[in-house]
Amino acid sequence: MERTVFNQIAKKLKKQFDNWDYNKAIKKSDSEAATRDYLIEPFFNILGYVKMDDYTHEFSLPVGKGKVKKVDMVITLKGNNPAILIECKKAGAGLTNGNFNQLAEYFKTQTSSNIGILTNGLVYNFYSSSLDDKRTLNSVPFLTFDLSDFNSSDIDNLVSFNRNTIDMATILDEAEGQYFLERFDDGLYKTLLNPTRDFVKSVFTNMGGKVLKEKNYTRIFELINSISLSDALERVKFTEASNSKTGTVTTAKEIKCFNIIMTILGMSSRVKNIDLDRISYQDKKYYFNIVVDDSRNKSACKLMLSDKGNVIEIEGVKLEIEKVTTQEVIKHKTALINSVCKLLY
Repeated sequence: MERTVFNQIAKKLKKQFDNWDYNKAIKKSDSEAATRDYLIEPFFNILGYVKMDDYTHEFSLPVGKGKVKKVDMVITLKGNNPAILIECKKAGAGLTNGNFNQLAEYFKTQTSSNIGILTNGLVYNFYSSSLDDKRTLNSVPFLTFDLSDFNSSDIDNLVSFNRNTIDMATILDEAEGQYFLERFDDGLYKTLLNPTRDFVKSVFTNMGGKVLKEKNYTRIFELINSISLSDALERVKFTEASNSKTGTVTTAKEIKCFNIIMTILGMSSRVKNIDLDRISYQDKKYYFNIVVDDSRNKSACKLMLSDKGNVIEIEGVKLEIEKVTTQEVIKHKTALINSVCKLLY
């Protein structure tokens, strides 16, 4: 999607959501059906979906011989087969594991569906398939939108679901990349927490060892802990920062955030692998600048990270994050990818 078109859609969505008096709609939403009519349906209307042409209520889903279950709402996009399944709950109700399991069962049965959405009219959780099985819904949403608490990055993430420009292949690719990144973080944590023999052997080889005997295996295994890993991280941090000409000390938090952003970009189908080499950073006194072509005039984003707070500034918009974690940074993936692509191409 062209940047100009993206900005136009984002601006229009923000205006419509800002002007929508959803609190008035909440008062009318005293049942699941009323929540669907006064909150959920208008939500998708804002995204450009028109009833009858794009979505239906109470879609009949065959689940066995002579058996049918009703899906609260489905979006068809093209043709009659649902591409998105929506499980609706009453406004204000908590979204439980039981609610998710209900949606997951529908998703497993309806093979044409790509996305599942669980909502109570205020919070919208978007799910895609797991990495292991295309018919199993991932239990973690790749996108959450809260009508009572959203920012410009949340609006940016919704742009991809605009009816006039929706590209399901791109959405699924980015969702898969997000799930992969989260699994990588978990896998790395488990590897470092309980190192395998192969991991220990790799350390031993880098120590200059030849044959790993049991005694040395035990020694190395016991030495791999939070203290030694922290020391190693500090060395990695200063090695990565060694090319800095500013004399500014690059912090571990800045390097961590930079690596998360690079991983997000690397998982995006919009950023070619060859272009990742064009992305680097410049550590300044008051901010950490992620740039394209090593040019300060091509700033993709700026990081202001400290004990007092963490801010990512993208195209002049300052976005606060609670902690420097994949889960927090990835909330702004759309804005990050758009900013980088604008400078790359």
